[in-house]
Amino acid sequence: MFLSVIFALLALPRGALSQSSNQDSTIAELQRQLEEMRSQMAKMQNRITELEEAKGSAAVTKPSLDSILPQSQIRSAQAVRPQRDEAKSPEEATAFRYKGITLTPGGFLESTILVRARNENADMANSYTTIPLNGSSNANLSEFRGTVRNSELSLMIQGSLGSTNLKGYVETDFLGAAPTANYLESSSWTPRLRQMWVQFDRPSGWTITLGQMWSLLTTNRQGIANLTELRPGGEDGNYVVGFTWTREKAVRVTRNFHDKVWAALAVEDPESTYSAAFVPSNVMGLNTSANAASGVNLLPFLANYSNGQATTLAPDLLAKLAFEPGWGHFEIKALGRFFRDRIASTVTTKGHTNVTEGYGVGFGALMPFVNKKLEVSLEGLLGQGIGRYGSSGLPDVTLDPATGAMRPLRQAWIMGGVIYHRTSRLDLYAYGGDEYIGRYAFVSPTGTAAGYGSSLIDYTICTNEVALNACNGANRNIYEGTVGYWYRLYGGEHGRIEQGNQILYMHRNLWSGIGGAPRGGDIVVYSTLRFYLP
Repeated sequence: MFLSVIFALLALPRGALSQSSNQDSTIAELQRQLEEMRSQMAKMQNRITELEEAKGSAAVTKPSLDSILPQSQIRSAQAVRPQRDEAKSPEEATAFRYKGITLTPGGFLESTILVRARNENADMANSYTTIPLNGSSNANLSEFRGTVRNSELSLMIQGSLGSTNLKGYVETDFLGAAPTANYLESSSWTPRLRQMWVQFDRPSGWTITLGQMWSLLTTNRQGIANLTELRPGGEDGNYVVGFTWTREKAVRVTRNFHDKVWAALAVEDPESTYSAAFVPSNVMGLNTSANAASGVNLLPFLANYSNGQATTLAPDLLAKLAFEPGWGHFEIKALGRFFRDRIASTVTTKGHTNVTEGYGVGFGALMPFVNKKLEVSLEGLLGQGIGRYGSSGLPDVTLDPATGAMRPLRQAWIMGGVIYHRTSRLDLYAYGGDEYIGRYAFVSPTGTAAGYGSSLIDYTICTNEVALNACNGANRNIYEGTVGYWYRLYGGEHGRIEQGNQILYMHRNLWSGIGGAPRGGDIVVYSTLRFYLP
């Protein structure tokens, strides 16, 4: 009844009240009150509209809110539990609407200082397979670097086509380098493509993703969803020894079974690396062989660009099952690979093509404890010819000295990590990993060392600093241990600022030969300040 009277009064012309009464002062007061009510109701209506628009925008962007930021530097929404003495800070992503789609920029700006006890002539990423050997010149020289190249920028594009959710995502950093890039004067580093993919997500639980993305073998935090990769929480551009990953062109199909079980298949762009003490004559299909010298100038397997081969036969085949039974996240993974090269025909030799296969099986797990304040992760992979999927960059294959065939190398690795969410501002972490590669030794037609890890390799000359600079052999295993923290200095509507320090030790062992085997280790310290975009 009261509202009816109010609306009736609002509908009256302003002069009608003055004509119905002679009490001018009372009418004037009533008109003033009505004007105030009109103003308040307009403000309420505007507020309601803003809330409805914000709710609609959150419904679109919230599933990928944290995932547009690097998972190594954020805590999952499930793990964040503000304590009583901690103020909650909003971290809503800023999204823009344009012609029916939602655009969400993301990423961070970073400034890092790092010091290595032994010189690697490297940048953000440690060179695990070339850790300086004890006694070499680089083992007696330290290394200091300052860099901003690890800064990342990203853009998520979201929309819908009927009942199908559409996503597009692009992510870049500045770890690319043109042939003339250097630190001498301008430090003009080029942008590097990290990810670029499109995704079709159906209500039935089927998802199809096409483009460049993290490998299906990379462990996820939740389900098998892009941008939920369980990356180590440190500052090293090569992550941690034992971490399984690539970022390659792929086609992935995923099926979600009631948010409890996920299954996925993927075909991913192949590439391979080799290491051989003896290379037969006229082998084709390697990055340094004659067939790679023409017609392929735009491909990234040329000498001085990559150690990959130029004649990949078929894509890598991958499969994964993920389970979330109510506590934790668990995965099993499988990999199939194909390798090919060729012995070219000559006047005296008939040419032939060699094809061999590789495989891998692995697991991943993320387990929360102490009301999700403590996260324990564990993952591993073993098989033959799987080197490209490990952080260390170990080779996939060696070469048979007689036939030239690529022989997949036996490999296995494991990595474990602990993250402790001490407060809503402070995260402490520790990781450790080890990667192992087996021997596949031959004797060459001339009686010298061939294959990988031959015991005929002579280390007796590696007795002084000058000789050690050129001394090298086949890696047997590489391991690492690291600890660090991230502290949130600021978090709010203007983004957030985090400061982190990390220290790591990494070690490299070679396969033994004549006179034993050299070894090497290095200590690296990082200090980073990051500003995450709002």
